[in-house]
Amino acid sequence: MSFASFILTIIGVSLSSRKTKGGMGLHLGIGLGLSFSYILFQTVTSTFAVNGNVPPFIAVWIPNILYAGIAFFLYRKAPK
Repeated sequence: MSFASFILTIIGVSLSSRKTKGGMGLHLGIGLGLSFSYILFQTVTSTFAVNGNVPPFIAVWIPNILYAGIAFFLYRKAPK
């Protein structure tokens, strides 16, 4: 769970650095959607680990690796 704060912070900073003339509503919605889906996906994979369908180590790191890739992509696309 501590790694989640780093991932969500990078996603938030990457999305908030985009300045558009129409406002920040779209970027705020995308950030909230990504945060919600990350937490939901983390809960689903931890349920799979508890039930024994997936090894716990893999179940914990699947959402982290997936959303770290998304955060890296958004960071690379963010204006400097």
